[in-house]
Amino acid sequence: MSTVIGHRGARSIAPENTLEAIRAAKICGADYAEVDIRLSKDGSLVVIHDETVERTTDGSGRVEDMTLEEIRRLDAGGGERVPTLAEAVALVEELEMGIVVELKEEGLEELVAREVEGRRAIVTSFRHASVREIKELAEVKTGIIVSSLPINPVDLALQARADSIFPRITNPNLFKRAHREEIEVYPWTINDPDKVRWLRRLGADGIVTDDPCGVRAAADEPVTNVEAGECQYYPCHFEGQDCTHCFCPLYPCKDPELGKFIRTKRGKRLWSCVDCALVHKPKVAQYLSEHPEASTEELKRVDREAKEEA
Repeated sequence: MSTVIGHRGARSIAPENTLEAIRAAKICGADYAEVDIRLSKDGSLVVIHDETVERTTDGSGRVEDMTLEEIRRLDAGGGERVPTLAEAVALVEELEMGIVVELKEEGLEELVAREVEGRRAIVTSFRHASVREIKELAEVKTGIIVSSLPINPVDLALQARADSIFPRITNPNLFKRAHREEIEVYPWTINDPDKVRWLRRLGADGIVTDDPCGVRAAADEPVTNVEAGECQYYPCHFEGQDCTHCFCPLYPCKDPELGKFIRTKRGKRLWSCVDCALVHKPKVAQYLSEHPEASTEELKRVDREAKEEA
């Protein structure tokens, strides 16, 4: 069973970032409800995504220029009102859920820390300095959000003292490297059950979704090995090999002795190593498990020594 986080509550079936969306997420079986936080003119933490209220309410104007009372008068969809963070926290506790709080602005750290201290919560932000500051202010889990795939997102998480990474783009090495540092990974925004199954095979600890009802069953399915020859994703299995996924932990190594760049029909330049069996050799695989940062040169040396011993 994998953790399901309802994005902005459950925005596919209820007005986003409302108490009704949180209730819908609970009905769908979500473990957490994710909400976005901004500050009103009079210093209240309100649950809303955009800088302005036009897209999600019947009003107009910037959130920072409106008082809580003015924001309260707006219709956020179906008669729902824009809630405060305190109201969202109270509701998830009543529903026995957790809450993921995304800081949409800088300077909210101390206010948010007071609201979530000691609760079942994860505080996240694209602003990684804010994530680090939250960690210094409160005993609460935190996560960095990344929309690209940096050279080493795990280093960014470690610098921010974060417990988790919320990536939009993933690769298998991200899961492996994060888990070595005991950092959890929650890809977003995943609404396709098949993609949920695949990400779980790669090692996702959970997913963020607009549609918790649509993906809950896939998240609950046990992760099973793909039998040799039956993988629908990559034709790189070797005879007799069953595996949870078939990515090399060194990909893309760019070692010309082990693979090469190819062009797809659409013109993309990709590193291909489907014919490389190096990391599947028993002694090499054992060495790699004991030395996860090993280079291809080290592994080729281990392979040569194994052949000499034989």
